[in-house]
Amino acid sequence: MAKSKRKLTVFGKVLITMIGILFLVLCVLLSQLVIQLTKPEEKAPSEQEKVAQEETKEIEFSDREKAYADAHPELSEEEVIKRVAMNLDQEPYSNLQEVQDLDSDLLLVNKYYSLPSDYEPADLVPVSSSGENGTVMMRQKAAAAFEELVQASAQQGFILNACSAYRSYSYQEGLYNNGVVNYGQDYADAYWTRPGSSEHQTGLSVDIRMDNDLSDLDAVRSHPQYDWLLEHLADYGFILRYPDDKQDYTLIAPESWHLRYVGKEAAQEMADQNWCLEEYIFYKK
Repeated sequence: MAKSKRKLTVFGKVLITMIGILFLVLCVLLSQLVIQLTKPEEKAPSEQEKVAQEETKEIEFSDREKAYADAHPELSEEEVIKRVAMNLDQEPYSNLQEVQDLDSDLLLVNKYYSLPSDYEPADLVPVSSSGENGTVMMRQKAAAAFEELVQASAQQGFILNACSAYRSYSYQEGLYNNGVVNYGQDYADAYWTRPGSSEHQTGLSVDIRMDNDLSDLDAVRSHPQYDWLLEHLADYGFILRYPDDKQDYTLIAPESWHLRYVGKEAAQEMADQNWCLEEYIFYKK
């Protein structure tokens, strides 16, 4: 009997100890629950807060970007990165890179990217022309799109045709050299590209006339249907390649007459975003 009582006493002590431990655990759990319930709710940052956080992030410039930023303190960090990516921190024609994807509708040809001197598209076909420069040729896909634009223009009551499209390397060389002789190199570099760097060699660009007005290439700008034409270029896969407000990126003086085929999807996005081709390629990388 005494032995049984001792066992009970030991069991009771163990039971009390276990109850005590469970009580302590329960107290800890309850205290954690209270902390969680009384803790202020963390709200997800708003879109404005996200933008502010992004703006406060420090941008790490490359050496080229830092040098360009120092030379152009008026530009934002984002604009510096954009312009250096376009090679605008380098002198035009100083470090020409040869275009690789010659079959792309979006190939970029400018004062930093050039075509081989012997490049000629294999699928050139004639397009509706003003007749002043003989037969005018474009690459087949661009030519088909241009003819659709010509037909749409006719339905609007005006004549649209081409006065120049594909130009060979040697032809562009003659134009540029003639410009240098007659107007000086600075003027020639503003209005003509050097051979190899002309979009006309791609077969995707076309200079236009409206209602056969041969007075001046820029005459299209004052044509009553010019705004309609600009508004509908993207429907046929074309852009105005050298707009008035993009000279900082294109390094070409505005050309109201120079259209470039890029395909409908790209043309529409460029129109929606007000991008020139250089910007489109930068943002789509």
